[in-house]
Amino acid sequence: MDDIAVPIASTSGGTDDSVIAFQYPWALKVCQRQIEDESILLNVSRPFSTSYKHVQFTWALRLTDEYVLSNNAAVDSNRHVLLHLYYKEGPCAEVAVEEVRAQILDPVTDETVFAGLALTPTEFTRGSGWPIHVEKERRAEFTEFLHKSVDSNLVVIVEIRMKESLFEPLNYLPDVETAFRSQRIEKAAHNFVDDVISGKIRIPELEHVDEKQADNDKFSVHRLIFIYGVDTVSRAISENDNHSEICEQLVKNTFAHIYFERVLSREIKYFDDFITLVEGLTYAHLPALRKEVERFICQEVIQIQADMDPSFAKKLLLVSEKYNLEVLKMVINGFLVDQIIANSNPPKELVNITHELQQMAHEIQENENLENLVGTVVTDLQELTRRVRRVSLSHSPSQSSHSGSPLATPTNGSGSPSVPAPFDSPTSRFKRVSLA
Repeated sequence: MDDIAVPIASTSGGTDDSVIAFQYPWALKVCQRQIEDESILLNVSRPFSTSYKHVQFTWALRLTDEYVLSNNAAVDSNRHVLLHLYYKEGPCAEVAVEEVRAQILDPVTDETVFAGLALTPTEFTRGSGWPIHVEKERRAEFTEFLHKSVDSNLVVIVEIRMKESLFEPLNYLPDVETAFRSQRIEKAAHNFVDDVISGKIRIPELEHVDEKQADNDKFSVHRLIFIYGVDTVSRAISENDNHSEICEQLVKNTFAHIYFERVLSREIKYFDDFITLVEGLTYAHLPALRKEVERFICQEVIQIQADMDPSFAKKLLLVSEKYNLEVLKMVINGFLVDQIIANSNPPKELVNITHELQQMAHEIQENENLENLVGTVVTDLQELTRRVRRVSLSHSPSQSSHSGSPLATPTNGSGSPSVPAPFDSPTSRFKRVSLA
């Protein structure tokens, strides 16, 4: 990814349907290339990102001649110039875009030389693209204009409008959405955890595990309890309502959330406890619980990022890279990039961060390839910092594209973006745990 589209405005018809508009200028020299026996227009942009609240979607533009089939069978297909938008990378396989608009400017005068290209609400699949249409009656005009512009410099301005909810980091972690929340499943899960804590429930697989084994491999115990608990809750719900279709994933996600909140979260007092928990759940093959830990930390980072200790953020970045916690890594990368850009000497700050990361890596890892871990993290930071600085300097010198600027913040009456809390969680969990 080589550039970032700038958030330019937002609209809101309510809290849940705010739309953010991103604008990206593509400066190009219209090129004609020889493909086999014919000469066609072909220009491809560098990848660019629509980035907000540390969530990025990467796109590319393609301007080329293509054959467009005619509805009239008696008429051969015609060759027209089309402008395509491609979805290259992002946190989800499919993403809905509310609207795309495009116009072409003269780079010398900044005057619009062609306008009216648009794409209505469309769903993009990662790796594919759609043409930004010009009115059918103007296709020939658009094609003629670009063929006459061969070897000329132009600027294509593309505006992409997307829902703000797509830029909530927590939305990319498993969660029980409000629309599908089941109080019956929650109650059954709470009852099971109550019985486990009080010793009322008998888990057959644990009868063969003595106390010493349980102490030495507590995550295997958690695994046995989790699997048995999910099965017990599923059966309890099915028995109470024979006509109910139970979603296994909903039961698993709900149980994982409650089990983490009531059992595993109590084991986190210091930073080392967090690492132990992530590592143990990884090797115990409990992805649902591992995601709950990631959600827990992400939510805290989002809530306290204005006052977060940069050293704590760097430790989290190393852990997220080591254990492939992609959403946490995305959020922390954005936080640190903002810190680098805000520094009076960003290159020096990046060097300082690199040295700190190397020292922290020695504390976190044992007998592992530290150079690869730190190298990967620093490379990602360098690339993201370079992209954000380029956009900030050329389009909005006083703001980074990750900041909650007035232009980028949805006008929903709130001064800061809201973070959806899973179930009825406390406002700040750091009041009851201390990650030193």
